[in-house]
Amino acid sequence: MNPLAALPLFLLQLATVLVITNLCGAICARIGQPRVVGEITGGLLLGPLALGHLLPSLSALIFPPSRLHPLEVASNIGIVLFLFLIGAELDPNATHQNRGTSLTITIGSIALPFALGAAISPFLLTRFGARNTSHLGFLLFVGIAMSITALPVLARILQERKKKANSVDPAIASTALIVAAANDLVAWSLLAVTLTLIHADHTLPATALRLLLLAGYIVIMLFLVRPLLARLSAATLSKPVWLWLLTMVAFAFLSARITEYLGVHAFLGAFFAGTCVPGSLLKSILHQRLQPAIQMTLPIFFAMTGLRMLREMFSAQGLGWLAIIVLVAVTGKIGGAALAATASGTPWKTALQIGILLNTRGLVELIALNIGYKEGIFSPVLFTLFVLMALITTAMTGPCLDLSRRLHLDHPATAT
Repeated sequence: MNPLAALPLFLLQLATVLVITNLCGAICARIGQPRVVGEITGGLLLGPLALGHLLPSLSALIFPPSRLHPLEVASNIGIVLFLFLIGAELDPNATHQNRGTSLTITIGSIALPFALGAAISPFLLTRFGARNTSHLGFLLFVGIAMSITALPVLARILQERKKKANSVDPAIASTALIVAAANDLVAWSLLAVTLTLIHADHTLPATALRLLLLAGYIVIMLFLVRPLLARLSAATLSKPVWLWLLTMVAFAFLSARITEYLGVHAFLGAFFAGTCVPGSLLKSILHQRLQPAIQMTLPIFFAMTGLRMLREMFSAQGLGWLAIIVLVAVTGKIGGAALAATASGTPWKTALQIGILLNTRGLVELIALNIGYKEGIFSPVLFTLFVLMALITTAMTGPCLDLSRRLHLDHPATAT
């Protein structure tokens, strides 16, 4: 189709997405929820859950299935830039602060939800699994989906609470952010390995070769490209900033293309490219200049997620499975983090609040789920269930934090 002929519909789609997501974001902000929860909700409402059900003719007019490719392209661009910034904002040196406690909580907050997710995966596969789904890939994806913490959403929640009376203790906030960053790094690494295993032939040499190529790529990025960019930035950062910006953005898309070629999703390449960005000044400039583009394109991603969802899960059985998935996700994440924190000598109340903060899944979870959907691992119904789980666990962060402040659990479990 002629791109110019498709432009009017694309502009109508974009305007609809931005109006609805921003309106829902503003409503959520007024009731004490993070704006991103409202933005995600707005995107989901544009699909079969609301617009497609209540006004099917209008939905077919604005979002015809055969005319969604431009939205998909814009959505992918936004996610590449978003994950690039997430990778750039990760500070590997931050883990040296309170290293023992942070490492213990990181292990607990990943291991328990992953194990519980793996435990229920055979039942989910039997009930909702897509045909010819890899059992190993399905198990790993469910475990990863249960283990993810959304670092950017968590950071936004903490930042918004700083301005209010119910702000989070700085020490708790710092620990939660450090552990969330480690969670992101581990989750995306596991996702890369999982995709490599799924795409490999069912022969041991082919699988081993793909894993070696992936490991080689990560080693080159972290131990060759990252130091090289650091030296170049120290020597040439006084050069025009726009040149560095263009170079870094091009680097993100090149890395995304390389990982796609390796059989790993392009989004992971963007994330690993971000971890190579040198210097706090350049990171700050990138964040400032790329945010407008990200804020314009992320709502499109929310809408595309909503368009992939199904209303069929709103049966009694579907709601029952949603309750099970949410219960497993919350128990694993909050329980794993809190138990690990208390084992390292953290008071129960503090440990509980850290677990509640790490239960925030949000946008990062949606990205992983969309990858699983596109890879054919998650069926549309199971995709819908997990998307709703991500929204529920993110929305419950604020109320659960407020509730935990009223609890009397001030005695430490062990001596500090």
